[in-house]
Amino acid sequence: MAQLIITAVGSDRPGLVAQLTRTIHEVGANLADSRMVNLRGHFAILVLVDGSEAILAKVREQLEAARASLGLSLELASVEAADKPVRGSVPYRLKSYSMDQPGIVARISELLRSHSVNIEELETRTESAPFAGTPLFLLEAVVTVPTGVSVRKLRDELTMLGDAIGCDVDLDAM
Repeated sequence: MAQLIITAVGSDRPGLVAQLTRTIHEVGANLADSRMVNLRGHFAILVLVDGSEAILAKVREQLEAARASLGLSLELASVEAADKPVRGSVPYRLKSYSMDQPGIVARISELLRSHSVNIEELETRTESAPFAGTPLFLLEAVVTVPTGVSVRKLRDELTMLGDAIGCDVDLDAM
């Protein structure tokens, strides 16, 4: 089984997901994993597609032919099937919320990296916070913590970082 990663970005409109996934389905490929989001009027998609080499070649051909009608910037990358996840790590949900300011993601992700914590998923958004009079920045992530890492120490360091930059940071087992 071969795999293809499709990255697409463009102006959002109804029907984009249907058009893109129909193209993948019609040639017999399988949509294995995907992330799709409307980022304030801009559509972004990241898709992992499974299929034989011949089927993935058809996916490439069909998407190239549909590029103009999709109205998306497309990048297609062949990849080898990944090994199963490494054992010896535990999933956690990380949440942070604060007044919006530059550098929150960079600082939190750097602290996680220093403990060999892997970020599996990460989502951020800014929401209205009428009670505060300024936008509220939310970060939600799924991370995997290696079994040899002290979660207590990691939580303490995340709390200290949060105090330094004015964020509440929670790390909870899943």
